[in-house]
Amino acid sequence: MNLLSPIWLFASSAILVPIAIHLWNKRQGKTVKVGSLRWLEPSASRRWSSIKLSDVWLLVLRCCILILLAVALAKPVWEGGSVKKQANKAVFISPEVLHSTALGSIKPTVDALLHRGYTLHRYDANFSPIPAEQWQALSSNPTDSVIRSGNHWGLLPALAQRYNRMQDSVWLFISDQQRHFVGAPAPLQENIRWIPVALEASTTWVQAAYATSSDSILFVLGHSTREGTTFSRTSAFFRSQGIDLDGLQVRLATQSDSLWATWGNSDQERVLVLQKPLHIDIAHEKAQQPEVRYLQAAIQAISNYTGIPIETRQLSTTAQPDSIPNWLFWLSSADVPPAWLEQVQEKGANLWVQPGAEPAATRTQLTTAGTEKIRVHQLSAKNSASTDASQVWQSTTAETLLSKQPMGRGSVYYFRSGFSPAWSQLGQSVQFPELLLPLLLPQPTASAYDARALDEEQLKPLILPVGEQETREEPPMSLMPWVILLAFLLFLVERFITTKRVTA
Repeated sequence: MNLLSPIWLFASSAILVPIAIHLWNKRQGKTVKVGSLRWLEPSASRRWSSIKLSDVWLLVLRCCILILLAVALAKPVWEGGSVKKQANKAVFISPEVLHSTALGSIKPTVDALLHRGYTLHRYDANFSPIPAEQWQALSSNPTDSVIRSGNHWGLLPALAQRYNRMQDSVWLFISDQQRHFVGAPAPLQENIRWIPVALEASTTWVQAAYATSSDSILFVLGHSTREGTTFSRTSAFFRSQGIDLDGLQVRLATQSDSLWATWGNSDQERVLVLQKPLHIDIAHEKAQQPEVRYLQAAIQAISNYTGIPIETRQLSTTAQPDSIPNWLFWLSSADVPPAWLEQVQEKGANLWVQPGAEPAATRTQLTTAGTEKIRVHQLSAKNSASTDASQVWQSTTAETLLSKQPMGRGSVYYFRSGFSPAWSQLGQSVQFPELLLPLLLPQPTASAYDARALDEEQLKPLILPVGEQETREEPPMSLMPWVILLAFLLFLVERFITTKRVTA
């Protein structure tokens, strides 16, 4: 408590008035002379020697009234001081973890945090809350499901903006699968606890299909685990509409003049059954002849491995495509001819652009889940991709190696390095055909089945300090009305006691 006008406390000296009145206002009894006492001479008064306090509590009451009035004039206020704002505490779980058997391993920790007052949310674009009954249903019977989730790194800035105070606390449970991390790692605030969860589930899907005869189809199946992605091939007859491929139920259906293979619970998960060999044109300048040899070797390995015939043709940079290829490889520092871009935009071809000019030395590696580390020695200094292009391959230092940009009915891929030893170890790696296969035989939904784990070192984001602890100042509260009220109540008590004494 503070006093805004403490000088008024000197007014409390007014208590000397009731004390003086109390001492001088001693009641004298009436003298009645009886008998022979009438003849006695009156003696001197002994008033000063017999002064005594009477009605002490009444005196104290009157003094308290005067002291309270003096305190009221001094304007007392109560200052509550600074108070810490309530901390926001939350637990976030990514959708792919919520719908996996790994949920059972984190359930005790999450339940303990909820018991301590944390709230539970999904780690998605909306940060939607998870009701208690839904959490109990999911955690009591966890099952593995293929869930399409967003970019975990991309959501971190929005999460940090929500919980930007030192007293806030966030526990973030996410998977360590590569498909959920795109682009450069985002920095992490120190009040957000990042906990990667290992998902052990394996997935299988149809990557490509090729009609080998009128009643037989060759299927290329993709298999993904934490260790990596592999492909296998199997043939099946389509006398019936349903085919069992290693436990994967595939349905065949015709649409217009095309044959489609569909699996899963959605019609979006389907692949076109090829009915003719894959056609690839490669145009290159003389300086990139070594790149062509590594590229053709990888393409031939894919054809031998899958059983799907692939026809390649080398062209000069001045040649015009006389057919509709599935893929166009442009290995030249010159601009891509308009006729080639027309094949992409109107015919739906895919274009690979590899300028191979203005190299800049670098020391990085290609991000893969395999045990082999693919070193990259040089990168093209100029990145021809626009800002809306998506990353396909990236380095361990978050450099974009291969990006994809849609163009009309097709797509353009920009590769910033090379296959030969001067550029990288990619052409000599056994993983090169495995990396190239999903591009030559694309499956749009295959990324949802990618279960490869990201390297532990790449899952360590940069830790940033959080802001200062936020507090709020309570406004001062005046105590003057309450002091005056108390003085008034004491005054009423004093009047009541005095009136009662007079009438007694």
